[in-house]
Amino acid sequence: MEMKLILKGMVTLAAVFFTSASSIAQQLFRPELGVCASMKDTDLVARHGFLFIQPTVSEYLKPNDPVDSLKLTESLPVYACNVFLPGSLKAVGPEADHNGILSHSANVFAHAQKTGVGIVVFGSGGSRRVPEGYDRQEAIEQFTSLAGKLAKLAASYGVVICLENLNSGETNLFNTVEEAYGIAKRVNHPNFKLLVDIYHMLKENESPERIIEAGREFVYHVDIAEKENRTAPGVAGDDFRPYLRALRKIGYAGKIALECRFDDMAIELPVAMKELTLQLETL
Repeated sequence: MEMKLILKGMVTLAAVFFTSASSIAQQLFRPELGVCASMKDTDLVARHGFLFIQPTVSEYLKPNDPVDSLKLTESLPVYACNVFLPGSLKAVGPEADHNGILSHSANVFAHAQKTGVGIVVFGSGGSRRVPEGYDRQEAIEQFTSLAGKLAKLAASYGVVICLENLNSGETNLFNTVEEAYGIAKRVNHPNFKLLVDIYHMLKENESPERIIEAGREFVYHVDIAEKENRTAPGVAGDDFRPYLRALRKIGYAGKIALECRFDDMAIELPVAMKELTLQLETL
């Protein structure tokens, strides 16, 4: 009888321990927050508690300039860069220029390595737009082939390419996380991952379950904004918690960047910080 009571007590203690550990794990989901912004706004972004900035490739990495001419930012880390390819460099279609893209990319990645930027975001809706009348499956094969080459090139510079889901108003290829995930699985390379953009997911009415399906192996970075006008969190009052819960569920260990249309950053940044922090605290 005494032994049974001891065993029962041990089971109860174990249950309490695992329940507490689970609660603590949930409470500790606090990804670092940053902002997609121009380098001129670095001090403003830092002043409101954001921990990194995410400028464009052309502004910060300057792929057409000599690598030795680059200047590093000191006040706030540059974690990633957006707008990988100009629209004039076509990834798909009859004018696809993969050699030109690879040449451009070698400069981008070399400059990223020099400046310590670990992520280059492959949104570039103009580059990957399928021309009217062009075979869609052929475009997908073109893109997949290019992505494999880019992944190997990025690896040689220690850079990760993150394919971004872009809504159908911005491009016509890979509009959902589900579609982007399908390409990442085919490429199957550690230097080719996903940027999950929650704004674009909202625009396409895509379920948070797609984040869970892609999982921690592929979800490498996250951007966020409100659905209607791409406003910052707290402007319209969008509830991001279903998507944040999905990120927590997969054990997402990356960061989240605001990629928004700001009317007045000085006013909207502190509101966004407060709102996102509240939503993370109330998952």
